[in-house]
Amino acid sequence: MVLDVTAKTKDGKEIFKDSKIYMTQATNSRDDAMVYGAHFKMGYVRDTSLQPLQTRIEKYEIKIPYEDVEKDGKKVREIKDKEVEVTIELRYQADPAIGEMGKDSFTMFKTTKKVSVM
Repeated sequence: MVLDVTAKTKDGKEIFKDSKIYMTQATNSRDDAMVYGAHFKMGYVRDTSLQPLQTRIEKYEIKIPYEDVEKDGKKVREIKDKEVEVTIELRYQADPAIGEMGKDSFTMFKTTKKVSVM
């Protein structure tokens, strides 16, 4: 499973993008490189997979574009875009490469919300 989070301003400029992979991570016990495929896995390093009925909370700090301006002789930080559109997509993806949507990667859940900054 892959969680993709993106944030865009009103004009469509992407200001944030992050992906997290949820899966059992394994090595071949000879080096520290991650391996794929049951026939190569000899030892599990850690398990970040999503378990049934388990709630997972992820937190992100998204830096909103700002501009330093001078008002009344003082430097003031002014937020350029007070509204940001955040899209979250959870996908099933068997291979490390995204591949073709609907064939190699399948969207399980997707939502977009507008977030306002006061």
